[in-house]
Amino acid sequence: MSARYRNRAGGRVLGVWLIALLVALVATVQIRSQVEVERSFAGTDTASLAFLIDNLHRANDSLQAETADLTQRQLTLQSGSDTAADQVLTDEATRLRAAEGLVPVHGPGVVLVVSAAGLQALDLQDALNNLAVGGAEAMSVNDRRVVLGVPVQQTPGGVTIGGVQVQPPWTISAIGDANRLAQAADLMTQQMRADRRVRQATYRVEADLVIRAIVTERPFVYGS
Repeated sequence: MSARYRNRAGGRVLGVWLIALLVALVATVQIRSQVEVERSFAGTDTASLAFLIDNLHRANDSLQAETADLTQRQLTLQSGSDTAADQVLTDEATRLRAAEGLVPVHGPGVVLVVSAAGLQALDLQDALNNLAVGGAEAMSVNDRRVVLGVPVQQTPGGVTIGGVQVQPPWTISAIGDANRLAQAADLMTQQMRADRRVRQATYRVEADLVIRAIVTERPFVYGS
């Protein structure tokens, strides 16, 4: 047997062992990941799991719709029509101003009222995060607009939003898909009522909820 043949055979054996090792490694990682996921959900009730799964499906559908919308906008901008391009840019500017809280908005949504003593900024942030996951497109607390970048903080005097104190009871307004938000609000209020600090937690669905509070536009200082 020539040395070249032995080298080739040895290389093939080594390659097979490397592939086997990689397969074993991937399988181990996958099994551990599955165990960790199962462990993380072990203490979660079935209603919460169903809510999480439903939100995941809806998020995927939303991403697909957003992808199709962006593709259509790109085609419109590439069409060479100034009128169509201007309309796309105008619509996008309006949407961004609403998302940044610079203009009042209205639409279907829910209103939560939480009466409690001792709740912290973390509790309020959790509630806002749950509504955001539930599809909220605009939110306010006690007529204070809440958008990305507006801090919710704990101070010696209580909870503040953008540096302004928001005393309980908290009235949380959220605009978005009313059905999804109602599901989120129902689950949230059930959990809140189990908290000894909470005296009352209710919600109602509104067909045309108005959020008039706006965020003061900040100057663009450092960008050029």
